[in-house]
Amino acid sequence: MTPTQSPDTHLRDDSSGGRSRRAFLATAGSAAVGVGLAGCSGSAPRAESSSADRTFQMVGSSIRTLDPAAATDNESATVVSQLFDGLVHYPKGDPDPELLLADDHRVSEDGTVHTFELDPEATFSDGRSVTAADVVYSFERIAASENSTSASDLLDVLGVEHGTRTVETDDGTAEEYAPGTLGVEAVDDRTVEILLSEPFHAALGVLAYPSFAVVPEGVVGDVPGYDGEMSQDEFATENPIGAGPFTFETWEKDVEYAVSARDDYRGDGPYVDGIRWQVTSDPSASYIYAINENADAFWVPSGKFDRSLVTIESTDEQGRKVGTYGPLPENGKTVQYHQVPLTWTYYLGFNTEQVEKPVRQAIAYVLNQQTQVEKVHEGRGSRAAHLTPPGLYPGGNAAYRDHAERYPYGLTETRFEAAKAVLADAGYGPDNPASVRLTVYEVAAWKETATLLRDKLARVGIDLTVEQSPFSAIAERGRNGQLDAFSYGWTMDYPSPDSFLKILYPPSSDTYFFRWGDTPAAERATAAWERVLDHPSASERDRQARVEAYREMETANWEDVVALPLHHPVGEGFYYDWVDVPKTGAAGFSKHKYNHVEVGERE
Repeated sequence: MTPTQSPDTHLRDDSSGGRSRRAFLATAGSAAVGVGLAGCSGSAPRAESSSADRTFQMVGSSIRTLDPAAATDNESATVVSQLFDGLVHYPKGDPDPELLLADDHRVSEDGTVHTFELDPEATFSDGRSVTAADVVYSFERIAASENSTSASDLLDVLGVEHGTRTVETDDGTAEEYAPGTLGVEAVDDRTVEILLSEPFHAALGVLAYPSFAVVPEGVVGDVPGYDGEMSQDEFATENPIGAGPFTFETWEKDVEYAVSARDDYRGDGPYVDGIRWQVTSDPSASYIYAINENADAFWVPSGKFDRSLVTIESTDEQGRKVGTYGPLPENGKTVQYHQVPLTWTYYLGFNTEQVEKPVRQAIAYVLNQQTQVEKVHEGRGSRAAHLTPPGLYPGGNAAYRDHAERYPYGLTETRFEAAKAVLADAGYGPDNPASVRLTVYEVAAWKETATLLRDKLARVGIDLTVEQSPFSAIAERGRNGQLDAFSYGWTMDYPSPDSFLKILYPPSSDTYFFRWGDTPAAERATAAWERVLDHPSASERDRQARVEAYREMETANWEDVVALPLHHPVGEGFYYDWVDVPKTGAAGFSKHKYNHVEVGERE
C-alpha cells in the first residue's frame, strides 16, 4: 500500500485498443486491501456527537471526480456508487450482477439485443423520473464525451453497435466513434434496447460497472445535440444528479467529502443519515484516527496488524470470513472483522525480449508464494498459481485448487536445485550470473518481496538489481520497452476470466509490457484467446469452449513465465459494534452501495 493512496486504489491505463482494451493497474501493494480507507494526517480528538447521529463515518483518500463517466479510481467510484444507479449493479460488491434501475431484462434469441424495462418508481435526486431517454443520453456521453474514460468498455468490450468516422491524427488518420450512431434506443418512455454487434456472455457484468450509471438527459452539454443544464465541471464537483440512494452534500478537496441519505429512494434504505469520509493519506495516522473512535469503519495497516487478534466465527460459500479482531491494544475495544477474497491478482511481469526464458523459469522456481503470503503479507491473502483469481476461475475455488496442483514451479517451497539446473543449461551459474533489473512500486511490501527474491536468486546464479519507481513511471517505461521485470496488479473490470487473460494475448502483449511472441506457448495462447473471441455468447457450447481456452492460456503462461502470479489479496473491514455493515462481495468496496448500513448509538 502506498502511503498516498487507500488500500483499495487502482488506476487504469486506457492506452490499449480493440478487443483487449482497458487495463486496471493496481498501484496498491499492501498486505491486504481494506475498506477503501486511507490514513489521517493527524489524531484529532473525537468530535462531540449526539446518540441520534446516524452518519456513517469513514476515512478515505482524495477523490478526483463525481462524474461516473469520468471516474477511473476506486475512491471516486465508491462515492459514485452511492450517488448514482445503473441499469444493473454488483449488489453489495458481489460480482454476480443484478437489475437495479431496470426491473426486467430480456435477450434476443441471437444474443445481440438486450431489452431493459425501467422501474417506474425510479427518480433522480432532483425529483424527475428516470426515462429511457436518460439511458440513451448517458450511454452517448460514455461513447462520445471528451470527459469519458469508458468509451472502449461500451464500444469494444460490450460491443454496442456504432458508426465511425475518419479523423486526422499526428500519425495520419484513424477511425473514431461517430456521435449519434450508438445502438442504444428508447423504444418507449420505459423501454431501452441495447444492440450488440455480436453476443457477449458478460454483458450485464460490463453494464454493472459504476461508469455506466444513468444521469438525466442533457444535464451536461459535452456531446453533440445537447446544450447542457450545467458545465461538466459543475456536475463533476458541485452538483451531481443521480438516481442512487444518496445525494451530494459536500466535497472539500483533501479535507472531506460527504453524501446525505435520500428519503425518496425507491430501494431499501438508506438506514443512515449520510456518509462522511475524512480525507487523509497516511495509513498509520488513519488507524490512530479510528482507534480514537472518529471512524465507524477502518482498516488496520500492516505495521499494526496482529493476526493473533483475529477470531473467525464463520466462513460462507464465497470464502468470506466473519469474526472479531481485538482487543485493540490502544483502546481495549474488540471490533467486528470481515474478510473477503477479492478479484485481484498481483504478479511479476517480464519483458520476454530482455529476460530469457530459463531466467524467468529460475525466478519462478525460487519464488515461494506461500512464504510470500505469510512473511510479507502476514497471511492476508492467498498464494496465486493463476492470473485468474479463484472467484472467477472456471469452476470456482475448488477447480482453481485442483488445477493449481499442476503448477510446475512449486507454490509452497523454494526449489533452488531446479533453478540451478535450468540456469546451468542456459550457461548461467553463481560464477557467471544472469543480470535482471526488477522495478517495483514504491511500497514497503514490494520492496520486501524484491529483497527476499534478490537474496535467494544470488544463490542460484541471477544478479537481481532492485529499484523502486512510482506507478506512472513504471507504466511509461513499460510502454517504451524499458523494463526487464516489474511489479503489477490486475483487478476485475467485469466478472469473467476474460478480464485477466486478455493481457496474455501475445499479439497485444506490448500493451502490457510483455513483448511475448514466437514460442510454442505463445502460439497456444494466441490460438486460445482467439477461441475465446470466437465463442462470445452465453450458450453452454461457447462457455465450455472458453473454459478450455482459459486453462490453455494459464498453462501457456506457466510454460513461458510471462506473468508470474504472486498472491491474491483479501479485502478487510474492521467495524465498531455500533455499526452494522453487510458483507462486501469479491467485486470490492468501491462497488458496494451503503444504503443497507445501520449505525446505532455510539459508546
